[in-house]
Amino acid sequence: MKTSRVIHIVHDFLFGGVESFLFYIVQAQKQNPDLEVAILCCQSEELVANKRLLDLGVTIHYVQIKPFDLRWSNYTRICEIVSQYHVAQLHIYKPALLKVLASSGTPVLFTVHTAGAVRREGSLYQKLKSNLQVWQLNNHCAGVVNNSKYSQKFWIDKRVSAKNNFVIYNGVRFNKTFDKELPFNAFPVLRNKRIIGTTSRFIGWKRVDFLINAFSEVLKQEKDVILLLAGDGPEMTSLKKRAEDLGIEEKVVFAGFQNQVTAFQNAMDICVFPSVSEPFGLVAIECLHLGKPVVVMKDGGGLEELISMVEPELVVQSQKLLSEKLLELLKDKSIDKEDAISKRKSFSEKFDAQHTEKEYFNCYKILMKTNEENVVL
Repeated sequence: MKTSRVIHIVHDFLFGGVESFLFYIVQAQKQNPDLEVAILCCQSEELVANKRLLDLGVTIHYVQIKPFDLRWSNYTRICEIVSQYHVAQLHIYKPALLKVLASSGTPVLFTVHTAGAVRREGSLYQKLKSNLQVWQLNNHCAGVVNNSKYSQKFWIDKRVSAKNNFVIYNGVRFNKTFDKELPFNAFPVLRNKRIIGTTSRFIGWKRVDFLINAFSEVLKQEKDVILLLAGDGPEMTSLKKRAEDLGIEEKVVFAGFQNQVTAFQNAMDICVFPSVSEPFGLVAIECLHLGKPVVVMKDGGGLEELISMVEPELVVQSQKLLSEKLLELLKDKSIDKEDAISKRKSFSEKFDAQHTEKEYFNCYKILMKTNEENVVL
């Protein structure tokens, strides 16, 4: 069998779900002897913020594309690069970029990483862009991959074609070597306490404020508990102020961005991800693999889809019910029993990146075969 050549196209190696997905899937794809994988980063190499993808040992091309970039030479260069591969897997939506990729002769597989509301009114610009994206997905892409059934339904409801429209859950490579004492050494206040927590980017649709509000209600009945928030983002200042306004700042640990995020997830007794319309929810799978109970919201999109498969009773519908569920779990000794932990770990292993790699490889073969048939015609 000839080697298939696939190139992933991203904006930047930013910290977050897309970067984590790429980091995991490329490692798995490198182990497939019938697949050659590369990355095209639409950012200058010296401006790359997150360096860990640089150590993957794959070819990385850099062509900077700025917002509303009309430099034709850059797009020509991208076409030259992409034309050397059998499939271009696109992880960002840039209208001009997608238009150019469609003319490269290489089938484009668009990967959905967004879906649903983001706690803001949709502007006219956003609505027009969404309509254009749907048209381009139907006319400029050979296929679309969704990372949950929720994401697939969201885009099909917007009239994205169901043809070559796949659902492939994101894959994870689980970190089994981490410093369990790191969080407690960094923040001694965590020692000998029950810990409720989350690891998240602090942006609006992650709704970390929901968790802070719910935790303030928990404290009215349970005093010996700490809220651990590991992450950073534009809402950090407002979240700290919210904790202060509620008078609970001494009970909330803002740990900031952490390279060893698994250590902080492991320190938590209960993990909470209150996002709205999350396309998937990689962090939930990581925490389940650690045996942790994971609480999510009914409108959490892909998060709700995942947790409903393993512990549907941990899906809640409101901020009030979130605080009640947290109180219930703090008193429930069974959440730490071996059978509950084993159930969560077993479920999480279905999302091992090696399984995901096989599904993507089959998807590539479908698109390559279709493209060959079209060329013959």
